[in-house]
Amino acid sequence: LLLMDPHISSTTMADEKEQQLREKIAFTTVADEKEQQLREKIASQKTHMANLPTLQSIVDETGFTSPATKARAQLIKELSDNEEQLELLLESKRVAAVIRLQDELHPPQNSEDCPICLETIKHVNYRTISRLFCCGGFICRQCSDRKIDTQKMLIKCPLCRENIPYTYDYEEIRSMVLGHSNKGKAWAQTQIGIWYLGEESGSNFFAFDEEKGLQFLKQAADQRDPDAFLEMALAYRTGTLDMDESKHMYYLKEAADLGHPGAQRELGLAYESSHDEKDRLHYITPVACCTLGSYFMCAECGLTKSLILAKHYSDKSLGLEDDEESNLVSFSACDFSCALLALDIERYKGIVEIPGHSPIPKALFWARKSLELANDSFPYGTIQLISDV
Repeated sequence: LLLMDPHISSTTMADEKEQQLREKIAFTTVADEKEQQLREKIASQKTHMANLPTLQSIVDETGFTSPATKARAQLIKELSDNEEQLELLLESKRVAAVIRLQDELHPPQNSEDCPICLETIKHVNYRTISRLFCCGGFICRQCSDRKIDTQKMLIKCPLCRENIPYTYDYEEIRSMVLGHSNKGKAWAQTQIGIWYLGEESGSNFFAFDEEKGLQFLKQAADQRDPDAFLEMALAYRTGTLDMDESKHMYYLKEAADLGHPGAQRELGLAYESSHDEKDRLHYITPVACCTLGSYFMCAECGLTKSLILAKHYSDKSLGLEDDEESNLVSFSACDFSCALLALDIERYKGIVEIPGHSPIPKALFWARKSLELANDSFPYGTIQLISDV
């Protein structure tokens, strides 16, 4: 009876909101204190270095490899590291504000906790979770990746304790997912739809059938499944369904507003053609992908040019291993190498030959990697960088 009391229920909600507000204030206070400390430290370092001989004068007098040159370069590095920390801190505040606005406009609909690490998964979709086909539950992507990295694969489901089928046990996996689909589970309907439409990977489960695939996707989309929305958007863009730009954008925005990172990135890129810089930046920011690095590199979407943030966001995409993402990694590697080289040229006033402080080896490594990974598109900036170096 107490649980049904509306007064107690409203009080509990008020307490939760108060706790969230306290946590937000505490986080903001810590960030503000850190920012103030960094600003004071940077100011002190600059004052100290202003009274020292310039790096160029030391190099001219003692050479690139002298202890005096290396000591002066180390001071520059320490100052640069603090400036980088400050810029990343300020960027984290901007990103937090964008995510907070998105959550206010489109509150998370399906947040759940990971049963292993107990961290809250704010938006459940295939980019954030690893699905357990036995019972239909899931664990977060981080826990799944951690198990793979440590070669400690899950044998029994952490939720239902049933044996988890092997990756290549297609018959058992198909039977499990069909069972969940028959119970009206949207994620299972989406998975079956993808299998029917997947000419290669899906053929292990079902023969290609466009009509059935779309039927399952539409059933899942009717339940507002974000993965289904994204697949429907792609179907209207690629011609699986009659190409329709308005429907493509509708389904893409629905998926993006449900927090799907793949849809947010696609929607941000789609807004490029409409020159809608505000919405483009709004949807690209939460994804924190290399596209955002390009925006900082070229000062697009009203952002101030920042080589530090261009390097930071390009770096985030360098670890992608999916073959379909090779072009993305190629351009990320190109942007990363260009930002790295330009940043150190700026910091060391064009002196990039000092041992231990030269960006050239790392910049050339990623420039060559960019060329190796390039497929359909060609990162011409890489050739320019290599020739310049």
